[in-house]
Amino acid sequence: MTQTPTDRELFWADAVAASLPRDIKHVIRDSKTPSGPVPISGLRGPVITDALYRTFREHGLDVRYVFTIDDFDPMDSASMKQQAGMGEQMGKPLFKIPSPEPGKDFARYHAERFLSTFERVGIHPQEIHWLRDLYGSGKLDHEIELVLKNADTVRRVYAEVSHVQKDQSWLPVWVICENCGKIGTTHATDFDGTSVAYECRRDYVSWASGCGHRGRISPFKGNAKLPWNLQWCAMWDYFDVTYEEGGKDLLTAGGSRDRANELYREIWKREPPAGLQHEFFNIGGKKMSTSKGVGASAIELVELYPGEIVRFLLLRTHPKRAVEFDPAGNTLPRLYDEYDRCADAYLEDPRSDFGKSWKLSQLTENAKPILFRVRFGTVADWLQIPSIEPHAEAAKRKKAPLVADESADLDRRIALAKVWLERWAPEEARFAVSSALPPATAMLSGPQREFLTRATAEIGRVTDPEAMQERLYEIAKEVGLTTPEGKVSKAAFEALYYSFIGKHNGPRAAWLLITLDPAFVKQRMTEAARAK
Repeated sequence: MTQTPTDRELFWADAVAASLPRDIKHVIRDSKTPSGPVPISGLRGPVITDALYRTFREHGLDVRYVFTIDDFDPMDSASMKQQAGMGEQMGKPLFKIPSPEPGKDFARYHAERFLSTFERVGIHPQEIHWLRDLYGSGKLDHEIELVLKNADTVRRVYAEVSHVQKDQSWLPVWVICENCGKIGTTHATDFDGTSVAYECRRDYVSWASGCGHRGRISPFKGNAKLPWNLQWCAMWDYFDVTYEEGGKDLLTAGGSRDRANELYREIWKREPPAGLQHEFFNIGGKKMSTSKGVGASAIELVELYPGEIVRFLLLRTHPKRAVEFDPAGNTLPRLYDEYDRCADAYLEDPRSDFGKSWKLSQLTENAKPILFRVRFGTVADWLQIPSIEPHAEAAKRKKAPLVADESADLDRRIALAKVWLERWAPEEARFAVSSALPPATAMLSGPQREFLTRATAEIGRVTDPEAMQERLYEIAKEVGLTTPEGKVSKAAFEALYYSFIGKHNGPRAAWLLITLDPAFVKQRMTEAARAK
C-alpha cells in the first residue's frame, strides 16, 4: 500500500517548504562560475533549486528564483591551464579572457552555452544576473565598502572558523591589476575610504603568476571584487536571499558555507539563509568537476537525453545522497525503467515519493504520464531486427493505434536507443540476426536440438509473444532442459540465440521468433537442430 504524507516522513522538497516561514517573501538563489565546459553534474544544483522553487510555490510561498553568473571570478581552472594559450590567461577575470567564439568573451561563451540547457530541462529562473554588471554598475559598492570597513572581523572569522591566517595588512578584496589585468594575484592593503594599495605578486597563488606591479586604485565600480565567501554574503544581502542549497564540497564543517554564515552574522548582522547540502555527482566512481575536466558535458548530454530524463537522473536520488552515473553499460535502460515505474506510481498516487519525483522531473508543472509506453530496452532490441517497425509493433502490443503523445514518446526512445546502441551499450546488448547458420550451432546438445525441433512446430501457429514464451518454457521442461531445482535451464534459450544471432544471449526469445518471417524461422531452427 502506498504511504500518504500523513503516515510517513515528508518528501524532501515538501519538508524544506514546510520548514520555511510563510509570512515573508522568499528568494531562492543559485549560481555558476563559467570557468569552462560544464559537466552534467553542474546541472544538479540548478535542477534541485528549480524543484524547490516549484514546491515552494505549490505550498503557497511567495518566492522568486534568482540565478547569478559569477563571471568576475579569476581563471583558476587546472584543466584549462593545460590548454594551448591559456597559461597567460590564468588569474584574469573570466569575462576579460578571449572567447573560443568571435564576438564574445570566455565567460559569456561558456555561460550562454550552459544557460541554453535550462530551457531544455525546464529550469526557469525569474532573474539572471551577471557579476560583471553588478560590480561594474556599482550596485555592489556598498557591500565592498562594508567588508573593507570590517576587515579585522573578516580576518578573525577566517582564523576561528576555517583556521586560515591572514596578516594584519591584508584586505578582503581582489583588485584588477592595472598592468597585467589579473585579479587572482593581487594583495590589497591600506583602505583609506576611497582607494586601496595593492601589489600584483608573482607567487601569490599556485595557479597564476603576477607581474610585480604596485599601485593604488578605487575598489569600486568594477575595479575589484570580493573573495568568494564574502561575495556569497553580498549576494544574500543584495538579493535578500532566504534559501540557497549547495554542493557538499562547499558545505562541509569549517568550509566555505560555515565561514560565509559567520561572516554574514558578524558583518551584515543578518541570519544567513537556510539551505540543504547536495552530494556529489559521480561518474565511474569519480566526482565530476569543471575545474578538473572530469565528466560528460552538460550540453552534450542534454542534446542527447530528453529533458525529463535529465531532470529525473538528477532528482530521483535524494539530494543528500550521491548520484552514481555512467552512460556506458546498461545504466540508461535501467534509468528509463525506473522513470517508467515512477510514472506508474504517479498514476496510482501523485502524493507518493516516487510520484513526486516523476512530477518534479517534468519540463512543465501540469504534465501527465503517458499511459502506453514501450520499455527502453525493448525499443533497443526492436531496432536491431530489420523486420520490426517500432510504431507498428507498439500498436500491435497496445492493440490500438498510438495517440500523438505515445508516438512522440516512442520517437524519443528510438532516437536515444540508437545513440545508446552506437556509443554505450554493452556487447551483450548488441546483436544482429545472422544471414547464415552460425557455426556455434554445431555444439548444441541433444536436448537442445530436440527443443528446437519441437519449438519449430509452434512457429506460425502461436502468434502472441506471451503465449509463445509460455510454450517455450513448457517445451524446455518436456525435453529435460531444467535445473536441479526444476526451473527452465538457460540452455534452452541459448539454443535459440545460437541459432539466430550466434551468441549465448539476446532479446526476448518469444518475440524474436514471432517478429521474424515464419518461413525463415522454421528453416533456421530446422537447420540448427541438424547442424554438425
